[in-house]
Amino acid sequence: VVGISGGAALPVFDALHDGPPFKFILAHHEQGAGHMAEGYARASGKPGVVLVTSGPGTSNLATPLLDALRDGVPLVAVCGDVATAVQGSGAFQEIDTLALARPCTKWCGMPAHVDDLPACIARAFHEATTGRPGPTLLAIPRDVAKARFTPGAAGLVGDQPAIADSADNLGETLDAVTRLLRVAKQPVLIAGHGLLNAAHGPVLLRRLTETVPIPTATTLLGMGAVDELHPLALGMLGTYGTVPANLAVQNADLILALGARLDERAVGDAAGFGPAARQAAREGRGGIVHFDIHAPHIGKVVAPTVAVEGDLAVTLALLLRRVEENTPEGCGEWLRRVQAWKETYPLAYQPPAEEKRPSLLLPQEVVAELDAQTSGRKDSTIVTTGVGQHQMWMARYYRWRRPGTLVSSGGLGTMGFGLPAAIGVKLARPECAVVDIDGDASLCMTVEEMLTAVQHGVAVKVLVLRNEEQGMIQELQEAEFDGRVTQARQRNPNFAQLAQSMGARARRCDTRGELGECIAWLLGMEGVALLEVLVQGGVPMVPKVAGGKALDAILEGL
Repeated sequence: VVGISGGAALPVFDALHDGPPFKFILAHHEQGAGHMAEGYARASGKPGVVLVTSGPGTSNLATPLLDALRDGVPLVAVCGDVATAVQGSGAFQEIDTLALARPCTKWCGMPAHVDDLPACIARAFHEATTGRPGPTLLAIPRDVAKARFTPGAAGLVGDQPAIADSADNLGETLDAVTRLLRVAKQPVLIAGHGLLNAAHGPVLLRRLTETVPIPTATTLLGMGAVDELHPLALGMLGTYGTVPANLAVQNADLILALGARLDERAVGDAAGFGPAARQAAREGRGGIVHFDIHAPHIGKVVAPTVAVEGDLAVTLALLLRRVEENTPEGCGEWLRRVQAWKETYPLAYQPPAEEKRPSLLLPQEVVAELDAQTSGRKDSTIVTTGVGQHQMWMARYYRWRRPGTLVSSGGLGTMGFGLPAAIGVKLARPECAVVDIDGDASLCMTVEEMLTAVQHGVAVKVLVLRNEEQGMIQELQEAEFDGRVTQARQRNPNFAQLAQSMGARARRCDTRGELGECIAWLLGMEGVALLEVLVQGGVPMVPKVAGGKALDAILEGL
């Protein structure tokens, strides 16, 4: 449990004084605490729990709650609240907690009496972990927290059993998908975060592609669902995706989206997404099949030919059984075409000729060096990121080989996510090396949590790319506003000195010649450590899909 104390929550915190029932991590800001809980949940598969006070303590959690809601992360927020007798009076640090929480959570509640508390706690955990995971919030008034009750008389309730998939036509739907797989000549898979959340999701995916070789792309949060060194792996699709992934999706006659929301960053111009699959659907020989546990996600951006609602642990297993019983013919010509794209547009970083390199390091070079030095330990290395260009460089040029090794903010795009999330990940997976790859502007938003890591001995590593600008914002401004850049450059601290003042080990990398040794130092250092790397500013994301264009327009950005 992570959090920060405060007046309305003191009765709850007092219970931690003697023999606390769990380890508590005292954070330095509620937003950081929320992201720590997210990181813990993403790495452990268990709900993260954050404990804060009323008023600003609760409102500071709004961003992590929204982040968890958008990305399907199980999170339980327990918030102290003012006593029931003064609610609505404008009491000190009072806000309408439930009104704030409703748009940010799957469920929120407040017990009016202490006897209601056990059922509310059970409901909070049940809602956070069933169906599509997400955040819940339990507000506990001060008088309720101070009250005592006899557990046997309190009507204790346990978690309700998960609701089973009950679609009567599921079998017929999967039969239809199987028929499409048999007639399709150019199929492609898109693996999203929902696949990683599903029990044995990556194993089921691997079995499916071993039975029917199908090229596979991933969304940002689906990274690691497929080993990117596998011949069928295409890397990430979307605005900042790889050329092979985007071309494969645009030319496929059958697209199977597995637990992917298919938002605008993944699909580009929605009307131009999957034109070959749409044509194949009209001719009865293909289409777009969308698998998701959350019905509102299906068809929200791209209308599917076939919708398969349900837990992928069930639906994908049933599809696999059908496919294994009657294996479709291979698509050799399609596989050769995809491989040709991968050879022409390699997934690995291709450095420019030496004479074209700037004097400062390119951010892509830093990512490629980190990838090389962790190549033999991808099983035991987990990467978190902030949000910005550095996040996209990592997605594109770090080779993701195992599920759960990338923890990043997807749907909400929360700057400042990386460092506190890394702390949560390390708490959940202490045996792993946990590295936060961050941008300078992103790290500045939650850098105080390095104190939390040092105080509690959570040995995270931070690699910050320093270019004195918000690179992605600058690039978007240049493209949309005739080259005008406004308020995208800012002053930074000396990150190495700042980290040292907080008790962490730190050093700075200024030149290309020392990069390899510096990254080796970071990965080998005991305790909390930070490496500040000076990188070239004004480096565009190339290639990318320009706004309002379809995915195959990525070729225009080469």
